[in-house]
Amino acid sequence: MSIAIDMTGKVAVVTGAASGLGKATALKLARTGADLCLVDRDEAGLAETAAEATGLGAKVMVHRADLSDADQCAPIVAAAAGHFGRLDALCNVAGIIVMAHAHEMPRADWDRIIAVNLTAPFLLSQAAIPHLLESEGAIVNVASSAAYIGEAYAVAYCSSKFGLLG
Repeated sequence: MSIAIDMTGKVAVVTGAASGLGKATALKLARTGADLCLVDRDEAGLAETAAEATGLGAKVMVHRADLSDADQCAPIVAAAAGHFGRLDALCNVAGIIVMAHAHEMPRADWDRIIAVNLTAPFLLSQAAIPHLLESEGAIVNVASSAAYIGEAYAVAYCSSKFGLLG
C-alpha cells in the first residue's frame, strides 16, 4: 500500500540522517517534495544523504551535531527555520544503543543513550513547536517495540524509547 504525500514547499528537520532509518526518512521526504535540514554527527554520511536528496530535487542544508550535547539541539531548529524561512516537520529519528547487562553498563553509556534518544527529541521539539504551530506542522518520534517489550542487554535503550512514547 502506498500513501501519497505532497510535501512540496514544506521543510523538515531529520535527525540521524547519515544512515539507516534517518537516511531513509530523509530520502522519502525528498521524493515527496520536501526541503531538508539533515542532522547527524557523521559528516561523510550527511554529505552522501545530502547528495542523494539534492538529486531528488530537494533543497538541502546539513547540520553536523552531536545530539548528546543538549546545547546543540535548539540551534539546529533555529538554523533550519532561518535558512528556509519556515519549519513544517521535525523527524526525531536519531538513536543509539549499547548492549550490556544493566549491572555492567557504565554510567557514561547510560547518560549518552538517554541524551540522544530521549533528551534531544524533547529539546528539539521544544525549539520546534513555535514554528510548527505557525505552519500547522508535525513532530514524528521514531521508537521501536523496545519501548513496550524489554530486551536483554538494552536497559538504557528500552528506557529511552519508552520515555519517548510512554
